[in-house]
Amino acid sequence: MAREIVRRSVLVTGALGFVGGHLCRELMRSGHEVFGCDLECATAKAGAAGAAFPTRACDVSDADALAALVSELRPSAVVHLAAQSSASRAFVQPRETFLANALGTQNLFEAVSNHSPETVVLVVSSGEIYGPQEPGGGPATEETPVVPVSPYALSKAVEDMLGLQYWKSHGIRSVRARPFNHTGPGQTDTFVLPSFAKQIALAEAGRCEPVIEVGNLEAVRDFLDVRDVVRAYLLLLERGRPGESYNICSGRPRSIRSLLDALVSMSRTRVTVRRVESRMRPSDIAYLVGDNSKLRGETGWEPAYRLEDSLQEILEQWRKSVRQPSGSRTSEEEAR
Repeated sequence: MAREIVRRSVLVTGALGFVGGHLCRELMRSGHEVFGCDLECATAKAGAAGAAFPTRACDVSDADALAALVSELRPSAVVHLAAQSSASRAFVQPRETFLANALGTQNLFEAVSNHSPETVVLVVSSGEIYGPQEPGGGPATEETPVVPVSPYALSKAVEDMLGLQYWKSHGIRSVRARPFNHTGPGQTDTFVLPSFAKQIALAEAGRCEPVIEVGNLEAVRDFLDVRDVVRAYLLLLERGRPGESYNICSGRPRSIRSLLDALVSMSRTRVTVRRVESRMRPSDIAYLVGDNSKLRGETGWEPAYRLEDSLQEILEQWRKSVRQPSGSRTSEEEAR
C-alpha cells in the first residue's frame, strides 16, 4: 500500500539552477511549500500554470547569512543543491569548488544544528565520489569505497561525509543522495550532452562549420533524465533513512560515443567529429556505473524517462535557442 506523502515546507538551496528548477516544480506539484535560495534573487516560474516560489539571494559560503535564513524559515526539510557542479571547471577552480561545495555544506549543517535541529537535510553528493570502477566488475553500490580522483569528486565526498557526521554527532536527520550523471531540458552547454546538441543545432542553422568538437568519447557513464532524479529526491525526503546513502542511477552503462551517435542520428545535416585536447580532463574516469537496488527497494522509485527521448528534447531546445534573435531570452533560461 502506497504511503501518503507528508506535505512539508522545503528550502531548496541552488533553487535557480538546472536541477533546482526541475525539483522546485516537482515539489510544488506534490503539494509542498517551496522556498528557494540562490546566488541570485528572483521569483521563478514553475510549470504551465505559472505558479511561483519565492527565492532569496544567499551565498551558502556566507555562514551568517545562511544561518539567518534557516533561523527565519525553520523549514521541515532542506534539499541542498547549491554547488559548483561542473567537474571540468573544478580542475580550473579547485579552491573555489571546495569552498562552495564542502564549506557551504558545513555552513548549512551548522545553521540547521543551531537554529532548526528538527529539519531533515537531503545532501546531494555525487556518484563520482566512487572513482573509477572496473568494467565487468559490477556496478558501484553504496558500500563501494569512496576514492575521489578529481577536485569536484573530492568536494562532493566531503559533502557526503558531513551528512553522516552531523547525523552521528548532532542527530541531524540527514539523508545522502548520490546521483550519477543526469541530463535533460535546461542543462547548460558546459556539460557534455547539451554541448553536443548545441553544436549540432548551430551546424543545422548554418552558424558554424558542421564539426562537433569532443573530448574523451570512450568513457562509460550511467545517465538518467533529471526528472527521474528529482522524483528520487522527493521520495528520499519522505522515505530515506537518516544517515544512509542512496545511489540515484539507471544501472545501465552508456559510452559517451554511443550517446553522441544517438544525437548525430537525429541531426538534419551531415556532421563530422573532431577530438580536441582542450575538451579532455586532466583525470577522467573510464568506467562508472551504479547500482540502484537500495533506492528502488526502500522507496519504490523507478525511472520513467528513456534517455533517447531526453536527448531529443535537449536537441529540440537548442534548435529553438539558436533560432532566437540575439539578446532574447533562451529556452535554456526559461527552463531553469
